[in-house]
Amino acid sequence: MSYKLRGTNVIAIELLTDDSNFNLEDIKKFILEKRQLLKGSRFILSVENYKLSMEEVEDLCSYFVTLDGITFCGFKTNLRENRELCIRLGVPCDLSSMELEKIKERAETEEVKFIKKTLRSGDKITSTGDIVIMGDVNPGAEVEAGGNVYVMGNLMGFVRAGIGKSECEVRSLYFQAPLVEVCGRQVSFERNESYTNFKIAVKNGKIKIDYKTGRN
Repeated sequence: MSYKLRGTNVIAIELLTDDSNFNLEDIKKFILEKRQLLKGSRFILSVENYKLSMEEVEDLCSYFVTLDGITFCGFKTNLRENRELCIRLGVPCDLSSMELEKIKERAETEEVKFIKKTLRSGDKITSTGDIVIMGDVNPGAEVEAGGNVYVMGNLMGFVRAGIGKSECEVRSLYFQAPLVEVCGRQVSFERNESYTNFKIAVKNGKIKIDYKTGRN
């Protein structure tokens, strides 16, 4: 069974699977064969058009624990059922589409900016629309967006989203930031607390926060 990898060790390496080639044992065998290539990387398993079972998710998570040198960052999928299952199990997972639906207030000309690196202290990224960061946002880094902000890593710096808007959302696989600003409203968090599958959104004037506590 053939599989494809994409990405880099600096950001993350993603193994692509779908309903035509998803096989638990074949996937584990492929990862073992590519172990040297994957060493030192952050690893994401992409699952398209295939509904995962609880046993498969738990089996894969247990398998990655045995692989030294590979940091498993969770799943990416186009099926909401998979994301909901992972959230119940406390496993990081995000929708492959990143759910970049246009908010009613957003103009057609507003951009979606993809940042393919980790933002370090002193870095500042701005956009009139959405920002997708394929890495971490370290303490001291700043992100300002007229739209939504999606972090496919650890959010530890400051994010200001939905500038001038009444609706927006901020998501990250991991979250350890002390403060987030959404639609002009600041929300504080405990500095020593960490969250998985973090989401904060403003809709109909209300702030809603979803997350799992800790990093499993």
